[in-house]
Amino acid sequence: MDTNRKLKIAYKLSSMLKCELTDLTRLSSEQMEYIHRYIKDHVFLRACPGSGKTEVIGLKASYEISKWQEQNIGGLAVLTFTNSAAKELNNRIRKYSELTIGTHPHFIGTFDSWLHNFLLHPFCHYLTAYKGKDGDKSIRIIEQDSGADFMYAYQFKVDHKGKKVPVKATEYHFKDNWKTVVGDTDIAKSIISRGLTTTEFEEFKTVKTKFIKDGFATYSDAEFLCCRLLTKFKFLTQKIALRFPVIIVDECQDLSEDQLTIIDILQQKGTIFHFVGDINQAIYEFRDVNPELLMAYIQKKKFLELKLTKNYRSNQSIVDLTSLMIGNSDIVQANIGNLIPAPCILWQYDDQSFSDLPTKFEELILKHSLTLNQCVILARGKSTLDPLRVQNQNNKYTKIELFAIALHCWNKQQRNTDELTNALLYAGKFFFSIAYGGHPDVKNQYCPDGIDPVEWRLLLKRLLDEANVLYPFKANGVDMTWKNWVVLVKQFLMNKWFLLKYSSVTYDKIKNGIKSPDNKGDKYVHEIHSFTNLKNPFRTTTIHSVKGETLEAVLLISHKNKQSKGGHHSHWFREGNFTEEHIRFAYVACSRPKHLLVIATPMLSATELTQLKKIGLVP
Repeated sequence: MDTNRKLKIAYKLSSMLKCELTDLTRLSSEQMEYIHRYIKDHVFLRACPGSGKTEVIGLKASYEISKWQEQNIGGLAVLTFTNSAAKELNNRIRKYSELTIGTHPHFIGTFDSWLHNFLLHPFCHYLTAYKGKDGDKSIRIIEQDSGADFMYAYQFKVDHKGKKVPVKATEYHFKDNWKTVVGDTDIAKSIISRGLTTTEFEEFKTVKTKFIKDGFATYSDAEFLCCRLLTKFKFLTQKIALRFPVIIVDECQDLSEDQLTIIDILQQKGTIFHFVGDINQAIYEFRDVNPELLMAYIQKKKFLELKLTKNYRSNQSIVDLTSLMIGNSDIVQANIGNLIPAPCILWQYDDQSFSDLPTKFEELILKHSLTLNQCVILARGKSTLDPLRVQNQNNKYTKIELFAIALHCWNKQQRNTDELTNALLYAGKFFFSIAYGGHPDVKNQYCPDGIDPVEWRLLLKRLLDEANVLYPFKANGVDMTWKNWVVLVKQFLMNKWFLLKYSSVTYDKIKNGIKSPDNKGDKYVHEIHSFTNLKNPFRTTTIHSVKGETLEAVLLISHKNKQSKGGHHSHWFREGNFTEEHIRFAYVACSRPKHLLVIATPMLSATELTQLKKIGLVP
């Protein structure tokens, strides 16, 4: 795009949007081309990491919304896959457009929320014959790993490896008009992979049908049901296509197979789709995300492919390393310089030095004056991080242990901010797990769907205050065991259950699930808070949780064992092989930092060392 054309488009946009001309002229030619592109073309915008795609989508959506009065019916949908990403898109679009309180006739949110609000909840009862509850026929979404006690009603046992193994309705889903069953947990996958008998298949189907007819569904079930709705009720497909004639899908690489099927059904009825994303960041294979299927669809439907190849996040050394990881033939240009002389560093560890990695990382961060809370320790799986994560948080508590820790943190005499945060977090997780289904807002103390986060925090505060009779885990001055303390907890919950508004179960249905931790009935409750606090000031988490983030520095740790599932460095760097999900995981991790990337591996052979030096890592 020549300078004059770019300037003309910038003038045009500045007259239509709440955006200064100087800001628009800073956009790259690639960004400007997509923003101004005709909306009625199917488009795939291939965006490299740090390309500013959120800003571009915000401007594109705002530009189209400003012209929307020309449309006869419906609105624009802008969809993504996480609540945080949806919130950011909403903020950008409101920043540049005339949208104020509401978004009607447009929609900005997650793919799931769009699907549920416009298709699943209002229409699914026609398919499932769900009679509803108090006039409400909407479906209640249940998490795959839900431990709610009412789920025992949707459980059956299957013979597997000489044992009777329990399987819950949330552990699998159906596809292909009930012809194919797919496992969503390791045990369900193992059972299904060995082949189901006709009787077993029918039992899987019977339990799932009962689950759905009672008004429940997992996220995978919801997609399956929506596919069935659109296939069975043609008029409904036409109405949805008219309601949303144009849909922009951010992070398109995260589309599942069923979501792609829904898109195809609507596309055949006239809906125009814009896909924006990076195929190499597809890391949700466990929920039927297949980037090869997406690319085949894009090619089959002849989407126009545009590109964003300027990286505004990372320095050139990090950009070059990540390009080599995935065999990217496009030249990606970094927009920031190197703050650190050697920004891509290789460390090797043994059993003795592994626990020193956080301290070593901290010293490096402080040396280069980076911000600690913008630096993260990552690995492919939890098992790699557990020896380090236990230094600042414990993630394997049972429900009753969560409540005990919450009370301990809440009732400390000189409670600090971290203890207050932890008390609300653990209490929120406890009460959500026993009383609610659906998808919690983890960032707001596991706030259930439909409850205001502020109202939820006030409720947690009230419950923690009124639970002072349960603390400090003593009776008549004598330390209480778990089995004795659980009796008091049950009494407390029975008396306070009325406070848990909109709970999906009654107290009677969950009371048997409130029990002592396994093999700890005679242990003292107060021992729960006597864990070691070694030094690790960093957020220590898996790659999944930082997708989409920009960080100052990343320490990516390889598992010491090649048998780990995609967690060993040998799974990440393979010359000539760039399609495996293991490589995409490493690519996502390595493309997060702005200034510093450190990869820590077990001790390397000479060949391995040479290979890692070849892609730009400096020992």
